[in-house]
Amino acid sequence: MNKIKGIWNTYNKLWELSKINGSEVDKKLLDQVMFSTEILPPLGKEYWWFLGFDTTGDKPKQLMLLIFRKYGKKMLFNGETMEFNGNEKDQFLAVTSGWVYDGDRLLDLGDTNAIINIDKNEIMGEVSGHKLLISGGYPNYRISVGDIIKLNLTKSDTLQEKDAHGVFIPPLGMGWVDAFGVAEGEVFDGKFSGHSHLQKVFGVAPFGPFHWGRIIFQNGSIVSFFCLKTGKNSQVFFHKSLLFIDNVNNEIIKFNKFKLKISKSIGEKLYWVIEGKDAEKELLMTLESHAKKTYSMKGGGSQTYIEHAVTPAAFYLKTDSKLIFLNHLGKGWGTLEDAYW
Repeated sequence: MNKIKGIWNTYNKLWELSKINGSEVDKKLLDQVMFSTEILPPLGKEYWWFLGFDTTGDKPKQLMLLIFRKYGKKMLFNGETMEFNGNEKDQFLAVTSGWVYDGDRLLDLGDTNAIINIDKNEIMGEVSGHKLLISGGYPNYRISVGDIIKLNLTKSDTLQEKDAHGVFIPPLGMGWVDAFGVAEGEVFDGKFSGHSHLQKVFGVAPFGPFHWGRIIFQNGSIVSFFCLKTGKNSQVFFHKSLLFIDNVNNEIIKFNKFKLKISKSIGEKLYWVIEGKDAEKELLMTLESHAKKTYSMKGGGSQTYIEHAVTPAAFYLKTDSKLIFLNHLGKGWGTLEDAYW
């Protein structure tokens, strides 16, 4: 009976997030989702994801942390067996992982089958023997991994501060909340200062191929895109979104009923090319991949995630009233995710 009630509550939360689908999420609901765990039915999955970008130097420094769990007893994660212990509330087994790109090389923090504890506004675990902690409440959080990562997050200085989204087509659905902010602290004993993105995702759905990316520029403007594809190399999309946030002019430019193409050029360097066009707007962006990290998941469905640390090499946006190039925005930092079966 408790399990049925818990699954019902998970679906209720998905429905609640699907009614928001934007930035009008209050602090109470955002932190309620961020600092809780769901009862997962078959096909259920849940994860916490953190990205940090250092914007002070010439090199594109960034880091990522992950806590992942799914319905079932075990799975292969990067070739290693990881176990789960079902739907225990507030304490459960999960996969923890992370990496740091210091501008020259990617430093892998490893993969761990860790016990995760959630207590009020704290998530506690470990990564390769280092204590992992996510704590606080919107907009102020603390992220730490032993003595390796020590970051304080505060309210974003851009137009994009927080949001909540949900897609609910019973019995399937996915929901997520995002807290965007300013990150200050230390990583590997060096100063880290820039932007942060803390996300919690949960839902009931099979794995699937997609692209996701988010780039933040020196002037605080942001471009983000997402497409759910029919196959690894397909240009046919079930769902797509493309958004540019003009932080200088306080304007959000959303592409509607648009054509989207995502391709890559491989030579001495790897570049991703993003092209979007609707009746009134056109965007062209080239992203240089500086480093990548691959996550392979098998068991209860298979998925490969490739995380790319990227910077924009070129940018062009045309609307009825403006023309924006990369030199108007300044340098940029971001992540592109390439996921497929």
